[in-house]
Amino acid sequence: MAKVLLIDDDVDFVEMNKAVLTSKGFEVSEAYSAAEARGKIEDVKPDLIILDVMMETSLAGFDLAREISALHPQLPIIMLTGIREAKDLKFGFEPDETWLPVTTFLEKPVNPSDLAERVKEILGN
Repeated sequence: MAKVLLIDDDVDFVEMNKAVLTSKGFEVSEAYSAAEARGKIEDVKPDLIILDVMMETSLAGFDLAREISALHPQLPIIMLTGIREAKDLKFGFEPDETWLPVTTFLEKPVNPSDLAERVKEILGN
């Protein structure tokens, strides 16, 4: 069973997506901040991380993605965010090996079933 670490400060978002991912056969752990996630990554040893951008700060997820990538370069990260809408940004984000080292970037809101399918696709399940 593949392990997923879901990192987001929105409790309802976490619970909804955890329920869907669990129903699809994934073992899901959660963290509600970048600080909490730092401790859980080593304990949980996830196969994939789902990471929000705006948590303790509006860029906490970006910083955490770079930290994770430096320590675990092969660990897939799905980054989710509503930062474009929240900050009225006119540009999008794309994975980048240096600044945004993630597997894929998805805009919120994201349908939980679509997210589960993307997780399966990345993990080859």
